[in-house]
Amino acid sequence: MKKNNLIKFKKEPEFAELWDVCLHNLLYNKDKYLKEIISLFKKIGISQESRILDSCAGTGFISLYLRSMDYLVKCMDPMDDEIRVFKEKAKNLNVDNEIFKCSWAGIPSVFKNEKFDFIFCRGNSFIYADGGWNKEKTVNTKSALSSYKKTLKIFYNSLKIGGYLYLDKFPDNETSHKDLVASVQISNKEKENLFFYTRRIKSKRIREAAMIIANKNEQERYVPNVTFDLSGLELEKILYEVGFKSVKKVRFKEEKNFTVWLVQK
Repeated sequence: MKKNNLIKFKKEPEFAELWDVCLHNLLYNKDKYLKEIISLFKKIGISQESRILDSCAGTGFISLYLRSMDYLVKCMDPMDDEIRVFKEKAKNLNVDNEIFKCSWAGIPSVFKNEKFDFIFCRGNSFIYADGGWNKEKTVNTKSALSSYKKTLKIFYNSLKIGGYLYLDKFPDNETSHKDLVASVQISNKEKENLFFYTRRIKSKRIREAAMIIANKNEQERYVPNVTFDLSGLELEKILYEVGFKSVKKVRFKEEKNFTVWLVQK
């Protein structure tokens, strides 16, 4: 899809539907990004026989496309609307629609003692390990870092020795921005615009993101999503603390929105 395409919804879209539009219309060129992921897999020895976990599969970007190429990807997500869209897209792609409703804390119980060669935690999802809120608040840094450490320890314990974690988050130098994603039409009503918006309030150590629907009179409706403003240095420190032996930033031409780390156990 191209930016500014008209996207039609039969009813008021849920978060998952809007996020999927953002992924395909604004944030990524799916084919080029998938090609870079496959190139990474070949470089580090991940094949169709490797065991892969997408720990925040959402609407299926990028794991459903990997499944269509016969990669063994187990998928999970805690959100009902994400799972619903995931299954719809899997049906359209004619691929396996299995997805586990599971939080990161639930990985040990859901997947028992299974060990993976590769774990995805992408799409800026990891920063929500300390929760997400719908309004500004002052967060406790010590508590936040503890939550991140607990989640990373779960990822560490779920990997085989030598296994890899793909982890990303917003760049440390990210500035406030509001980008047009697409025109949308809901229930044949008047066309509106969908925007993706972020801002950071450094004094409170929070980052706010939202998908905004605005009509021609610039009346907006949205629910802000607020998280802790985790820095790259804090993240790397925790990764080493939980036991990862290699923590490296990697660059993808088609990843223009988030900083990516490839971490090895």
